[in-house]
Amino acid sequence: DRSCSDILDFPADIFKTSCELEKLPGTGGVEVKYGSLTEEIRLRTRMRGSLNWAPPSFQIIFSVQPPHRRSEVVALQHYLCAGCGTEVEPRYIKKLRYCEYLGRYFCDCCHSGSEAVIPGRVLSNWDFGRYSVSDFSKQLLDSVWCQPLFDLTSVGKTLYSKVKELDRFRELREQLISIKKLLKACRLSERYNFEELPAHLMEEPLLFSMEDLQRVKKGQLVVFKSDSLWKLASMTFSSSPQLCMGRGFICEFCRVKDIIFPFQRDICKRCTVCKACFHKECFVGKRCPKCTRIQSRTKIQMNL
Repeated sequence: DRSCSDILDFPADIFKTSCELEKLPGTGGVEVKYGSLTEEIRLRTRMRGSLNWAPPSFQIIFSVQPPHRRSEVVALQHYLCAGCGTEVEPRYIKKLRYCEYLGRYFCDCCHSGSEAVIPGRVLSNWDFGRYSVSDFSKQLLDSVWCQPLFDLTSVGKTLYSKVKELDRFRELREQLISIKKLLKACRLSERYNFEELPAHLMEEPLLFSMEDLQRVKKGQLVVFKSDSLWKLASMTFSSSPQLCMGRGFICEFCRVKDIIFPFQRDICKRCTVCKACFHKECFVGKRCPKCTRIQSRTKIQMNL
């Protein structure tokens, strides 16, 4: 009995003569010359598909496939099914099925007529319609449906200005994060189960899954956030009022003694630099007094 290493050390001509040429299956007729069995194994393992065809790869496409002519796309595919590489005669191309996700044509063995939500259409047009996709694309899109992969500051940049529900959700989220920080810092407050909130929606950067975006469209996520917001707000003021109030702000413009918090977006304006809070009506068109003090103090220290 010989080990694998012993076999690999055997002269290659035991398996094939050094001058023999052979075409590997699926290499499109590319001739490969074997100098050793090790080289043969390496080449056979490395090659995937052929020069004219390769199976679809797992990728997230953020754009919408452009308008196309069937004949042109199939010609670019070298008259091969995009899924399995089966050759199709030009007269039969009308029987091929189009995948709206990959923008390629598939035979009916690779495209059974499944439908799915296309991420590119959601990110560009807020379109949650279901479109025809290949079996490969269907499996891919189903597998990432609940995964937080989409940063709307990088993709779908115009959605916040287009979609009111999404902008409202972002505002509620910022309020929730403010209350969450307040409660976690308070040693006397009741412990709220923050696990009720999807963790990825409370972290930075804000990443959405397709499921999250669909829930926003249906109004489900905004309602859920609103309920959580009021529950947390009531805890803030009832559990340990003295300590929690000590973490609030007094408006430096009007000096009214009522305490305001960052999550009170309806009455509160927060400085983007120092994070101090003021009444909205007091802050309009004015400079932040805390930032002014900090700048003055810095100048004095530099002159010392």
